[in-house]
Amino acid sequence: MSSTTFICIVCSKALTSNNMYSTSCGHVFHSDCIRKFICQKKYCPKCWNVLNLNDIKQIFLEEKSSGCSGNVKIKTESDIMKLYVKDTSGGTTVLEKVKFSDTIYVIKCMVEMKLGIPADELRLIFAGKQLEDGRTMADYNIKDGATMHLAKRLRGC
Repeated sequence: MSSTTFICIVCSKALTSNNMYSTSCGHVFHSDCIRKFICQKKYCPKCWNVLNLNDIKQIFLEEKSSGCSGNVKIKTESDIMKLYVKDTSGGTTVLEKVKFSDTIYVIKCMVEMKLGIPADELRLIFAGKQLEDGRTMADYNIKDGATMHLAKRLRGC
């Protein structure tokens, strides 16, 4: 039985069935890899088509069993949540299509796309804690409809 290994062209690591995401142009990457790339470059690293974060869908491979052909399935909208981000002036930004597996850095990129504030200048606060870039929504147990607070990072002289 032969097995095929799919590689993410951004990080050159193997893709797994639980971390495989497709763009609207059909290319497949790790979620964090393509989201960070799109936040910075705004295009697909393979074909250079213009993309945004809404163009990314999670897919997974279903193993082939005897007598059945393998299938590729796309995750449904039930895997997606909505977040509210309050800024210091009292305004609220709505982030849609957030996944529990998204890292805080990906959320910062979403905020950057909406508000134009660079992700590296943002701090997100939830339940009184500053959220770390490499951790996920699931790590912090952040649920659908939650509200985060936004603060800009202070720069030294």
